[in-house]
Amino acid sequence: MSDKNWSELLQHPAGGEHFVQVYQDANFLCDAVAEYIGTGLRQDEGAILIARPAHVAAFKQQLSRAGHSPEKALRRRQLLVLDADETLERFTHGGMPDWQTFHALIGGCIAEMRLEFPRVRAYGEMVDVLWQRGERDAAIRLEEFWNDLARLQTFTLLCAYYIDNLDPAAYAGPLECVCKVHSHLIPTPDYSLFNQAVVDATEKVLDRQLAHVLVSLSASSKPAAEMPEGQATLLWLKRNMPRTADKVLAEVRARCATGAAAPSAA
Repeated sequence: MSDKNWSELLQHPAGGEHFVQVYQDANFLCDAVAEYIGTGLRQDEGAILIARPAHVAAFKQQLSRAGHSPEKALRRRQLLVLDADETLERFTHGGMPDWQTFHALIGGCIAEMRLEFPRVRAYGEMVDVLWQRGERDAAIRLEEFWNDLARLQTFTLLCAYYIDNLDPAAYAGPLECVCKVHSHLIPTPDYSLFNQAVVDATEKVLDRQLAHVLVSLSASSKPAAEMPEGQATLLWLKRNMPRTADKVLAEVRARCATGAAAPSAA
């Protein structure tokens, strides 16, 4: 599992990495996007922001607070902003994304930006637009298109989903599906506190020795995406011991509510 926190990951992404953030707290999302895009702007990289208008405004505000000038970056074409819903409509046919149209549109934007800037960072929430509509097959297909594009062009990508990572229902398919098409899962602002909350909750629900065995088992059963150890433990428990997992999730949520940790659902 990744031992880096989300800030470190987003500051220095490697080419082709595809991050996903699940969140409930909009401030957490704004902080992550500003860290990711802002670091790129500071390093003279190109940035593409595909988001809903309300989020675009919030991201620009957060970037400005961090000492960046999004308007200047827009003027020099270092930053490109696209509306998530409008862009999605341009390459969706018959309810599913179309590869040729997606490749021409999004790949064309990345290629054009690469002519001026050595690296490109993209942020997209078109997948969440589809997810919130209940069009989950289309969302996963779009994630696969992004991964296919990354094999043809060099860029990094951050996606975001409005999902509660402490909701047992999120583990009945959604999180597993999302993890399979990403290189890293960012589920919480503070990895160390979250990991400890999961350990403490597991020890409370089970006896300590068994809890340690299960944590070790979850660590050896590596998920498709890199993630904090606590999140990997919850996914393993939900897959293999669903009733125990629900009790642990409830306990983690209770600890978060009292400030013992600060995941995205807090």
